[in-house]
Amino acid sequence: MGKQFELVFEQSGVVLVADMLDDAAPITCEVFWDGIATEHTDAIHHGGETGPEMWCFVPPPKEELPYENSTVFPEHGDIVFYHYRQPPTRDGIMIYDIGIYWDRGQSKLKQGWIPANLFARIAGREQIALLRKEAGRLLLEGDGKITLRRKA
Repeated sequence: MGKQFELVFEQSGVVLVADMLDDAAPITCEVFWDGIATEHTDAIHHGGETGPEMWCFVPPPKEELPYENSTVFPEHGDIVFYHYRQPPTRDGIMIYDIGIYWDRGQSKLKQGWIPANLFARIAGREQIALLRKEAGRLLLEGDGKITLRRKA
């Protein structure tokens, strides 16, 4: 079994486990793994334009991240790493976040398609059901907090 990390939804206490796809996205996995060497807690939001997605910012990589195992059509349980420059109307800064998809989705924003590196996956019927429940809670209650941490 490869590396795994936990997603802890702070409001409910739900903990989900994601399997990292080291073979398909080794550089992205390494960057993310380094970024959560210490627990990372941030706000989690429901995707407004991308459909069935929750997202949160993650620590930026030390070096530019290449595209690997990229997709614009994530499936339920997929976790993708976004890295793109915002359009000039939004300061043109680099964005680093992960998208956690609770159903089949798309990576399209107003400015167009945004490819993301598929680097991890939440699997299993029970975990996907909990993921969907958390997405519903976010839709009803608004933004929450999530902690990302390495699984021991």
